[in-house]
Amino acid sequence: MAKERNLKKSFQDSLEEIKKRMKEKRNKNLAEIGKRKSFVVAPCQIITNTSTLLKNYQDNNKMLVLALENEKSKVREAQDIILQLRKECYFLTYQLYALKEKLASQQTEEPAQVFSLQRLNS
Repeated sequence: MAKERNLKKSFQDSLEEIKKRMKEKRNKNLAEIGKRKSFVVAPCQIITNTSTLLKNYQDNNKMLVLALENEKSKVREAQDIILQLRKECYFLTYQLYALKEKLASQQTEEPAQVFSLQRLNS
């Protein structure tokens, strides 16, 4: 029971660490995006030159591409974490099953050993 609690605690701690790292990355990426030019042009800036307008569209498209890549990387990261947690879950389930089998085999061996010791003593 104590070992199971320790496993659950360490599992929960690792999950919290993963969440914390993802939050830090997200904040870092948002800060980087904030440092670049904004997506929207201020209303006071009336664009009369088509080349300037085209440049603004290109800048906006670049920003959108960066944001999309950022979101895709987050999804890949989350999928990797989910896969890792599933593997961990399967491994722990297997360990639990093996320990139950070992306990069952020990419990069946104990009465036989006690019976043989009683026979030797009498």
